[in-house]
Amino acid sequence: MFKTASLAAAVLALTSAAAFGAPPLEATSLYMEKTRGCRELDLSTWSHPTRKVMERARVEIQQVELCNDDIYPIFTVALPGEPLVGVNDRFFNKLYAQMGEANGWHSFAFVDSSRGVIVTIDIKARRSLDINYDEFDIPQGN
Repeated sequence: MFKTASLAAAVLALTSAAAFGAPPLEATSLYMEKTRGCRELDLSTWSHPTRKVMERARVEIQQVELCNDDIYPIFTVALPGEPLVGVNDRFFNKLYAQMGEANGWHSFAFVDSSRGVIVTIDIKARRSLDINYDEFDIPQGN
């Protein structure tokens, strides 16, 4: 019981932190520094190996943008678990590795619009992933 309560408190603290001091999504380093020239893709016609990886992992795809001369995708999604909680590391590390391979070992980002979390996966060399997390303020009404 104590571990469950501690885990719930940690998730609540992370959620509260995002709501009270994080920038809006468009003001995050992902959109202000890391990417440029983003364009949204039509999900009804979009076909790519990364889509199959996300569907198998029960990641709900809401939007896909291609940035930086169409080589850096931003996937706006609803992730099936909390990426900031350590008990989920095994699932997410496997997902990130599969996504890296499916994306031709190019860097990418997940934006979880319901959690206010950005996960950037920078790929320095094949199978070498640098995973970073950022938070953003979820607009009221979402």
